[in-house]
Amino acid sequence: MRKTFLVAGMAALAVSTTGVAIAQTPAPSIEATGSGSPSKAGTKAKPKAVNFKIDVKNDAAAKTTAKSIKITFPKTIKVSTKGLDQCTLDDEALINDPSQCKKSFAGKGSASANLNPFSTTPSPLAFQVQPIVGKNELLFLLSGAANAVLHGKIKGSSMTIVITPELQMPAPSVYSALNELQATINKKKGKNALISSIGCKSKKHTIGVEVAYAANPNPPAAASAKDTFDIKCS
Repeated sequence: MRKTFLVAGMAALAVSTTGVAIAQTPAPSIEATGSGSPSKAGTKAKPKAVNFKIDVKNDAAAKTTAKSIKITFPKTIKVSTKGLDQCTLDDEALINDPSQCKKSFAGKGSASANLNPFSTTPSPLAFQVQPIVGKNELLFLLSGAANAVLHGKIKGSSMTIVITPELQMPAPSVYSALNELQATINKKKGKNALISSIGCKSKKHTIGVEVAYAANPNPPAAASAKDTFDIKCS
């Protein structure tokens, strides 16, 4: 069983922010931006490792609880953990001692959210994010407001990051709302790279991002929100 560990006091903080502001919320939306370097693309025969940066902002006014973030890469970008040092620890062991998987660290990042977004005084939450190469997945180790491991399953040209139920609802009937996730992701070992370019079409790589939402407790105006951004290539 995958576990999420909340830092001491977080659940108590959630219960303490019980004032609710009743207001109509807009349909959810996101803004996704990012970059990749180098811009000179590789080929299928000679892939070129990419330093990938992504920033996903979720509209705070919509007060939505995210349950997953799906990143879709074009055919000119390859995502694979093959040939890389892979972390196979269970979540609890990784949280207790991340240094055991230091060889699998793959960049850095941060995230923010609001606890009890419908409260008159929602509490801000801040996280440090450590991307880690797993087996056919990218792990996101969270620390700060909570200790947790998010699993980003890699399937074909997409990666879906699942937000744990405990992060969605840290205390009974008290939800969290994602504000932003940003990360720099890169890892290379020999000829193998976590993210690599194998071509370039129309001088750009178009990246798709979709955030899916959970009820908190009512369903949002839309089940998900999408956006795209382009990375220049040649």
